[in-house]
Amino acid sequence: MSPYYGRRGYGSRPGEGRSFGRAGPSSRPGRSHGASRLSIDDVDALFSAVGRVRFVAFDFETTGLSPERDRVVEIGAVAFRMVMDEAGPDGRPWRADEECSYETLVHPGRPIPPEVSAIHGIDDLAVSGAPSFAEAAARFLPFIDGSILVAHNAPFDLGFLRAETARAGLENPPNPAYDTIAIAKTAISGLPSYSLKALASAFGIVQTAAHRGGDDARVCMNLFSHCINLIHTSK
Repeated sequence: MSPYYGRRGYGSRPGEGRSFGRAGPSSRPGRSHGASRLSIDDVDALFSAVGRVRFVAFDFETTGLSPERDRVVEIGAVAFRMVMDEAGPDGRPWRADEECSYETLVHPGRPIPPEVSAIHGIDDLAVSGAPSFAEAAARFLPFIDGSILVAHNAPFDLGFLRAETARAGLENPPNPAYDTIAIAKTAISGLPSYSLKALASAFGIVQTAAHRGGDDARVCMNLFSHCINLIHTSK
């Protein structure tokens, strides 16, 4: 999957970028907040796409932290376009115009640890009649086709996408992707936490079902929209 935006620091020159690093415990397993700010080139690439292309914000719920050992148990995704509206009621020139969504539980082919079920609320009974990832991919991969992906701590979700498609004998999709942690750090620095929950609270984004794929994907879309406006006004 290439390119992935968020590896270099904002303002760094090629070759001087910082790699991802762990930044302390997250409220969500595996969700490190160590992403770098976007580089100047990445910001330029982002704004060349905003208003022109289709985005898909997506989220995977899983049985654990490791793409190699663990499995996806839920997929949530929402397709949207960024629309310019200079006379918008909230004073922000860009807004996310949702097109459609995709959401499904996924049978992981193994038990879900109780301590993980306690986080996202998905247990073995809930997924007992759900499709496998390979079956779900027959709808999910066409859903994201031709779109730029958006995810919160994108390396986590992209790692599971890569591992699950490989296990299913499918080609890993080539979609470019943006990390909303990197985008949020570019939009506003110095926040005590860049978790999805903390950012949603800071921007007044309502979470109705935290740690569920569909709601986290929609919150991710709204966070992306808020940050695009903040970056837009500072350019």
